[in-house]
Amino acid sequence: MTTVLQGTAIVASVLITLLVIQLIRKRRLREEYSILWFVTSLLLLLLAVDRHSIDRLATLVGIAYPPSLLLLGSIFAGFVLSMHFSIALSKLSEQNKRLAQEVGLLRLELEHGSLRKRENESGEAIAT
Repeated sequence: MTTVLQGTAIVASVLITLLVIQLIRKRRLREEYSILWFVTSLLLLLLAVDRHSIDRLATLVGIAYPPSLLLLGSIFAGFVLSMHFSIALSKLSEQNKRLAQEVGLLRLELEHGSLRKRENESGEAIAT
């Protein structure tokens, strides 16, 4: 890895970290997702600072071609992230359905209460 590429990778990982901090401060990124992005930026920083860390890690895992470890890690991270978002989406969908049902029931109660009130008012108006 050339020095220019290494410097670019270090700057990119620091910028990702600063972006995550800024998004948290503006409340546009929840804390649970910020941890993921902090870990990602720290991992990128580690790989950028220590040029041979990917080689040692690939040897430790038993992978002959070190860049394929990055691809494998990216695919695994994408799978885990996709599963997490699918679970969150399912929960939100169920909550949305439940809230829509509650709003419908409340609206029905309100309409029936209004009808009863009108019937009572018209009945009293006729009786007097």
